[in-house]
Amino acid sequence: MLLYWKGCMSRYRTKSIIEAVEKILSYLNINYITLEDEGCCGSILYRTGQIKDAIKISEKNIEKLKSLGVREIITSCPGCFRTISKDYSNYYDIPFKVYHFSQFLLKFKEKLKLKELNAAVTYHDPCHLGRHMGVYEEPREIIKLVPKLKFIEMKYNRNKALCCGYGGGVRSVYPEVAIEVSNSLLSEINNNIDFIVTSCPFCKYSLSNKIKVLDISELIAMVLE
Repeated sequence: MLLYWKGCMSRYRTKSIIEAVEKILSYLNINYITLEDEGCCGSILYRTGQIKDAIKISEKNIEKLKSLGVREIITSCPGCFRTISKDYSNYYDIPFKVYHFSQFLLKFKEKLKLKELNAAVTYHDPCHLGRHMGVYEEPREIIKLVPKLKFIEMKYNRNKALCCGYGGGVRSVYPEVAIEVSNSLLSEINNNIDFIVTSCPFCKYSLSNKIKVLDISELIAMVLE
């Protein structure tokens, strides 16, 4: 059983990512389920040191997923990806594999028929996906599948990528710091690009105030034939 874990950020603030992921899954004729009562994965609690509360959420989620017979999980949120695959396994034996959507989608690249897109883009590496989980190349490989799309690397990329300013609860507690960090990243963007591609709802939300930002799922959904 494959489950699509949507994540709090996409469910409440970046719903277009959910629409894009589900459009692609439908295009690929992939059977999956979602949770009508999906709650928080516990990422923010783990990141802010509230471990006891985080473990309680982890246990509740694991039991729910077990009861549904889930064997694979895909998520478009790097925070959820890291939490469910890495943090949960620090305390429990998890009976399912967890993939970020970019990893999962790449397995079906031969089935993707994509339209040309005459544009120039760059890619922002999310902290949780890159430095935390080592996923750097899969999103880039997906971007390069789009015909005519010009890809320009950021000056600081992969494990040297700058933070978007949103992670770890910073945006909520220190909004002025988050904005400063976000502006610092945006100042490094090549002036010749048309939009940024990223693989994280938090990064999309944080960086979209000054430039167009698409999640990688939105990019692919946009060019499906």
